[in-house]
Amino acid sequence: MRRLVLCGSPRARGRAAALALRVVEAYEQAGDEVGLVLLAEAVIAPCTGCNACKHNAATPLRDDLYCVIADSMARIRRQLNDCDALTVVSPVYFSGAPAQLKAFYDRLQPYYWSKYAKSTKRPADLFVVGEGGDPHGFEPLVSETRSALAVAGFRLERVHDWVGLVHEDGRLDDDRPVLEGGRTAAASDYCNETPSGLHPTYLRGGREAHHG
Repeated sequence: MRRLVLCGSPRARGRAAALALRVVEAYEQAGDEVGLVLLAEAVIAPCTGCNACKHNAATPLRDDLYCVIADSMARIRRQLNDCDALTVVSPVYFSGAPAQLKAFYDRLQPYYWSKYAKSTKRPADLFVVGEGGDPHGFEPLVSETRSALAVAGFRLERVHDWVGLVHEDGRLDDDRPVLEGGRTAAASDYCNETPSGLHPTYLRGGREAHHG
């Protein structure tokens, strides 16, 4: 299986990066082909809402994931398209994603207008890291991840809660294998969603808002 591990931390050598490396090692030991993306080492500008990707989809003069912003996203999109499964490792910033990861999620907007949004979903996992935890939890991080990855052709299946279990030097307060450790739950346990994976308001005739 071709896996991609994406670390959303702005720190290249922090807790999240240390856990991401452990995850990569575990997948490789299981015989998988694994790629690693550290957003701390990528250059990703924020989405400007210019709608060039939407107009391109209506008149496909370029590739169907065209974006006017030239940066690391072109390379990362290719890696996303080539993988069979995705793992996101992220710290919690005020219950949500750090700026670098949120910029990455927003720049998935071209997928919204492409074939990937309606394709068969590939599996995705989210590993959550934090020093001590946010008193308000991290449901927004789970919801952002679930929404963004869905348009890119992934379904968030599991959340691995490693908050408070990863030391600054990378040591883990859990003797179990990294893919089994932490506090693991179905992604639906964190989100107000139906068995189909969609929010109830969507099923009542609403439409998910993307960059209004």
